[in-house]
Amino acid sequence: MKFMEEITQHQNQAQRPQLLTALTILSFIGSGASFLSYFLMSIYYNAFLAVIKTDLGEVYSQMGLDVNPEMLAEIFEKAGRPFFLLMLLAYTGSLWGVYKMWNLQKEGLHYYAISQLVILILPLIFISTQMSVLPGLLLTILFILLYFRSFKMMEDGK
Repeated sequence: MKFMEEITQHQNQAQRPQLLTALTILSFIGSGASFLSYFLMSIYYNAFLAVIKTDLGEVYSQMGLDVNPEMLAEIFEKAGRPFFLLMLLAYTGSLWGVYKMWNLQKEGLHYYAISQLVILILPLIFISTQMSVLPGLLLTILFILLYFRSFKMMEDGK
């Protein structure tokens, strides 16, 4: 009986702010989808590359999109399987950080922030330094600041 009282007391003390709940749900969705995507790309790298080289141009033209499949194949080959594996690891770290923050553990913010920075840097290393990371950087900064604000609100008791 005492154990149940302790659990109830702990739940009453640590309430997750709504902002933190919304952010973690959005991060689970985004990082989870990316994790799945990079997992599949890592496993089926050669199959994806073959599809890009052969059938993709026709599919995009049927959809009314103007995409250069040769350029896409070149980027995919330049990145290579190690890029997809490292991105998979980075998204694993991001998901771990989000999980920790969902459980109101502040160190999750560190896992999340470092993983997101790695995610921004890897394409510059593996593909091209000419890639624009500004939109991703702005979104990452926004989420990190909002996560930080959520934990600050918990400390202040608001």
